[in-house]
Amino acid sequence: MEKENIVKSYLDKGMLLTPEALSFLENQKEELKPVQEKLVLTPQDFVQRDAKTEKVRVIKNITEKLKEASTDDFVRFYMSRYEKTKNILMKRLQKNFISLNKLDSFRNEVYVIGIVKDVKEKEKGVAVDLEDQTATIPILFEEKNDLELDDVVAVRAVSGGKILFGKEIIYPDIPLRTPVKGHGKVCFISDLHLDESPSADIEKFFTWFENQDIKYLFIAGDTADVKSLDDMVAKHCYGRKVFVIPGNVDGDEYPQLPMNFDSREIIPLSNPSMVEVNGVKILVIHEMDISMLKKRHLGKTRAVMAEDHLVLEEVPDIVHFGHTHEPQIMNYKSVTLVNSGSPLAKFRPVVIDLETREAAQVDLMRSKI
Repeated sequence: MEKENIVKSYLDKGMLLTPEALSFLENQKEELKPVQEKLVLTPQDFVQRDAKTEKVRVIKNITEKLKEASTDDFVRFYMSRYEKTKNILMKRLQKNFISLNKLDSFRNEVYVIGIVKDVKEKEKGVAVDLEDQTATIPILFEEKNDLELDDVVAVRAVSGGKILFGKEIIYPDIPLRTPVKGHGKVCFISDLHLDESPSADIEKFFTWFENQDIKYLFIAGDTADVKSLDDMVAKHCYGRKVFVIPGNVDGDEYPQLPMNFDSREIIPLSNPSMVEVNGVKILVIHEMDISMLKKRHLGKTRAVMAEDHLVLEEVPDIVHFGHTHEPQIMNYKSVTLVNSGSPLAKFRPVVIDLETREAAQVDLMRSKI
């Protein structure tokens, strides 16, 4: 096209061209539509921006356990829990921690870190045996608390030589921070119980999901029928990524290794596991409560591993769980916790927009498909 014709064409649409834009358009075989219509156009206004890069990274996925555990294996396992949690506490708390074997009887205020080896309720308060790598010492608390065996905590106390008088229990917890954002949308469901749930309800969800602009689906356990899920995903989820963990219906171990699926769209993960999607970290676990975030540990293990993978070293941005069959969306500090319920009770799939971190429940009974 000649310059005059190019200028006139865009002028008729109410747009002006910079000399650079005119030169750029002269070399094009056909008239280009600007990415965004505005008064003055530059060459950059005709270049289609690349879509935001999709990036998925598996952070936690337990793939093996010890078949037999020796005494040394038990010691290494619990020491790994102690060391990992100790590192979290020391990074979060700028205190001068002291080893238990260095305590004196001068009634000084001290800060210690240890693993709880025993808890005994007294008439007034609680007696706790705390252990680190150097010693074990009893700590007396005047009030009852929620300490449990094997918790790793920091304690502010007054030293009394062979005993400590506890003043404050400090859990590793998660920090206050601005919610992390990314891009794209993610859908969360759980407790499908495909061996019991009405097939029409399951088909309705997957038909709905197939027609959404959502690339990622997370299923937090209790699938119950691997073959049925394989078939449903193959039929409705082409080109999507479907992350699936086992639940207690799928096996009674915890942590539990990934299940086996045939579908290429399914990414089997352990219970628990963590995946980063477009910059947002998603913890997937079948059973969950807030204390796990507070203690930075994901529950009681039923297996000894080479190390304690249940220590929550990475802080999640979203926690997806199930088991209760009760839909809910709640927040703890900067973390969004979601449960979609179950088709056996009340089913409310949750969709989170990672760009805004807004979470919404989907009522499929009212949705027209």
